[in-house]
Amino acid sequence: MMKKIGILILVFMLGVSGFAQTKSGIEKNNYVVSTSKIPQLEPIILTAEALKQEDGHKFGDFQIILYGRNVKELTDKEKMKNYVEKAKAAGVEIKVCKLSINFLKIDIKDLHPYVKVVDHAFTHLLQLQKNKNYYSIEL
Repeated sequence: MMKKIGILILVFMLGVSGFAQTKSGIEKNNYVVSTSKIPQLEPIILTAEALKQEDGHKFGDFQIILYGRNVKELTDKEKMKNYVEKAKAAGVEIKVCKLSINFLKIDIKDLHPYVKVVDHAFTHLLQLQKNKNYYSIEL
């Protein structure tokens, strides 16, 4: 009898801790913004900073996904330096669509090292919404 009670308590404790881990993952607010205009990086990063302050410990991930013809501006490392510094400080990831850089014949080595490549901007955006409950907006 004591053995059964011990097992029940153990199962209950494991179930509660598993629920707590699942629940804590749900509590984070994650954001993704897609844009085709490089100058929009600055106001998007300012928005991330405001949300980080507002959300506090609930602030999770913030990604900017760039796509389209204007991604060629990402090769201007001097121009990108300012955006990257602000993005890093705000905890914002900058990503670019591989289809766009391939179409424009941009070598990945010419991008700032902080800028990461995703296979397809819209697929990445939808996967974050669908699978990870991201808040999203397209500009």
